[in-house]
Amino acid sequence: MNQFELEDLDPAEVLTYRHEFSATPEEIYGAFLDPKLFVQWFGPKEWKVIPSTLTLEPVTGGRQQFVMRHTVNPKYQAPMYMRFIEMKEPSLIEYREALPTPQGKPSDTLVGLRISMEPGTAVTEDGVGEGTIVTLTQGPLPQAAQEHSRESWVGSFASLAELLAR
Repeated sequence: MNQFELEDLDPAEVLTYRHEFSATPEEIYGAFLDPKLFVQWFGPKEWKVIPSTLTLEPVTGGRQQFVMRHTVNPKYQAPMYMRFIEMKEPSLIEYREALPTPQGKPSDTLVGLRISMEPGTAVTEDGVGEGTIVTLTQGPLPQAAQEHSRESWVGSFASLAELLAR
């Protein structure tokens, strides 16, 4: 499931999004890989992971699969099928996602996702201080899909920041 490198994609089809957290790389890395934390923050606005559907095998080659349900219209669901292709604790998680078919099964269409975590000075709503700069790289995504994906990550990362601040 890792037939391409993100660096080899057409730059016009790659979304890069940077977010600064007032948390450590270890805390952020853990929130991606701890099932109890992951289901609390992941997903765009009005979507939630159904905890009972989560399969999380946090090793290179392992799976991450789950279904998200729309909170306003619960009949809408979105299955997610990913495989970890590279992991370096606490600085890197890279996946390949198999987009679902209309029947909800994994297809041969892949999207890459890399989350890099680097300690540094972060500017957040809490002010300026030590934190983590997260750089998300995702593709290939058509231009029309990039803004929607970015908005989804903005919402997810806001939920993650709130969770880690507790």
